Amino acid sequence: MDIRFDYVYNLCMMPVMVKEADLDRIGAPEDYEVLDATALGSRLGFKRDTVLAYLSRRNFHRIPRPNRLLAMGPIWYEESVKEWEAMEEDRARGK
Repeated sequence: MDIRFDYVYNLCMMPVMVKEADLDRIGAPEDYEVLDATALGSRLGFKRDTVLAYLSRRNFHRIPRPNRLLAMGPIWYEESVKEWEAMEEDRARGK
């Protein structure tokens, strides 16, 4: 019985393990936190589907351009998102 639960657990964890392996391979700078579409959406106040819709339409007025496009999906670096937010804030103030 335990073997079945281990097998099911391993199947459920496989996408997470693949995602972590992809992130380890890209070699992000040490001080950069990596964000996926879900994390970026929650940071900017959007749903994941909204972020992916903007991305598929190449509409980068409300979201920053992704730093990398991986097989698992686009990723953004935390620092580049902060820089983009600062630029958007300056643009909104008219600088």
